[in-house]
Amino acid sequence: MNRLRHPVRAVREPFGTAGLIVACVALIAALAGGAYAASGGLTAKQKKEVKKIAKQFAGKPGAPGAAGPAGSKGDQGAKGDPGPEGKQGTPGTNGTNGTNGADGEDGACSEENPVCKLPSEATETGAWAIGPMNASFQYQAVAFNLSLEAAPEVHVLRENGKEKILGSGGFEEIDQPDCPGTFEEPEAAPGVLCLYTEAEGLMLFANVDNPSTGINETASYPTGAVIPFQPEEAGAFARGTWAVTAE
Repeated sequence: MNRLRHPVRAVREPFGTAGLIVACVALIAALAGGAYAASGGLTAKQKKEVKKIAKQFAGKPGAPGAAGPAGSKGDQGAKGDPGPEGKQGTPGTNGTNGTNGADGEDGACSEENPVCKLPSEATETGAWAIGPMNASFQYQAVAFNLSLEAAPEVHVLRENGKEKILGSGGFEEIDQPDCPGTFEEPEAAPGVLCLYTEAEGLMLFANVDNPSTGINETASYPTGAVIPFQPEEAGAFARGTWAVTAE
């Protein structure tokens, strides 16, 4: 007749009394986190049996716990060391050369034109003034900056923009198409000298006969002009600008 083995004896026989105590302690340690089993207090065989028993009686993992509160901000870390210097970039390509500009015209007083003549259809300008006049007849000279090839025709325009001339019926004022500018912007047709008046005080202008000679004494040269003026009374004056254009 077979006899039933006592359950404690069944466990004690493989380990012995002392071994059983150690196994139970190891089992409790395993269930509590395995600290004792990890300390090296059991033999390899005992560790194996303890792990087997711990696995058999281990419970299922519990549900994850709630997240804990966020920790306070940590102190700023120390500044790191500078990184290594970067590599030099590749040089850029050179731009293309620009095109040369066209040659300008020769100057009026250049090595190519040493005579310093005013070029054809070029205009030069200046200012003129006369008075106050106490004499009955007076001359005003106008000198050109650059000489012309030929003496120009002279026209003197009054403050109203008209030229006063002595015609067959006496004095008359006419428009002068060869002088299309103003005293602010003097202009002249080719071959013409135009005197524009900005202000005048009881003045008669060129193309008036000299009372002592009876002739018009306006003189024109390639380098300038001499223009006679006759005042209507003492203290007369006039001033303005001029323009001359080469043919």
